[in-house]
Amino acid sequence: MEYKPLRTIFHMKGEKGLEKEYNKRLNGDVTFLTDININPIKDQSQQLQTTYPTFFLPTSNLCNKSEKIYMNTIKINSLLKSQPGIATAAYLKKLLLNELQSTNDKENIRSTKKELADVLNKSNSKTHKRFNGLVDQYLLLLSGEKISLSEVSDFRKIYDVLVADEISKKDKPDGKLFRNDGVGVEDTSRGKWLHRNEYNEYEIIDYLNKLLRFINYYEAPKLLKVVSSHYFFEYLHPFYDGNGRIGRYILAKYLSEILDLVTALTFSYTVNRNKNKYDKSFEFTSDFLNYGEITFFIDTILELIIEGQESAISQFEEDIRMIKRLEKGLDKLNLKEEDNQALFILLQDKVFGSEYSRMSLKDLENYVKYGRKKLDKIIKNHSDKLNRIKDRPVVYEISDDFINELML
Repeated sequence: MEYKPLRTIFHMKGEKGLEKEYNKRLNGDVTFLTDININPIKDQSQQLQTTYPTFFLPTSNLCNKSEKIYMNTIKINSLLKSQPGIATAAYLKKLLLNELQSTNDKENIRSTKKELADVLNKSNSKTHKRFNGLVDQYLLLLSGEKISLSEVSDFRKIYDVLVADEISKKDKPDGKLFRNDGVGVEDTSRGKWLHRNEYNEYEIIDYLNKLLRFINYYEAPKLLKVVSSHYFFEYLHPFYDGNGRIGRYILAKYLSEILDLVTALTFSYTVNRNKNKYDKSFEFTSDFLNYGEITFFIDTILELIIEGQESAISQFEEDIRMIKRLEKGLDKLNLKEEDNQALFILLQDKVFGSEYSRMSLKDLENYVKYGRKKLDKIIKNHSDKLNRIKDRPVVYEISDDFINELML
């Protein structure tokens, strides 16, 4: 029998049928009943007089999707290990640029991949100072450095680094750490509040303490806890602005820790292609007739995670097939070993990397077995195969014509 939302049960069986099913779910042997409550949304306002405990059930859908995600992570790690470090570094950098642009796009923050790449490469960073914090925080994920989230003040620290520079003065926190007045998410095209949260700073701090206890100590499958926490943070909306980017960053942090970097760096990109589905999952979960159940929210987010993983796997496998063909074509030219090495590294950067963030000669020098003088000579000898796309630092890209020649 299909597992249906409580709102659907209400429309099918009325109040008595709903109450019976709600109690059955809430008190079930396998139910995960959290210590976090919500005040639901009804008629575009937060119903402060109504409190629902939140809960979720490990349905067959959640179990199957969780297993799929873990299996995809195994496949992703295997694919990454199958390629040289140059290829994987270029690929992760490309994913990072997509993720940064997507998390900005989702909140209608104007940026370009070129701007973000300049900050990522630390070139002309003063011009794009407002993106420095955003880029630096995501680079911490790539470095594998543990990002602390053990105290309520850590949420504010992430806000300060990630988004504070681009928040308007009127939307800065008016409490010690967080907002102290109500906030909402409005659909301006319909003139409708999709979400409201009227908690003051004291209530926000109390809620975030409960959220941290839930993440760190509540006994439930880690992946389901992490996804649930994404809902709780966005429901709370502790700041007047910047909540979406902070929430998705925190989710990426946890996904990188319990799964893999590729999964973490494809979430915002996938969300951006499924904006309506993503936004509606929050609206649905906070609805008065949903009674605090977060099972379906978890299900939706797991679907998005899988979509991001499978898209990344497909693209990476395609890139591997491409680089193998190009390597064979390059070998047929019977170049000197040093020349072959330099060109093959640039080929990997071309195939796996981003057009907005190509490898500089200074970076290339770190991968070859000889010095800059010899490298410059090799580059000059093969200038017909390359495009010079930047001067400071000097950056060359393999030309499309040479790619086509190798594919013959």
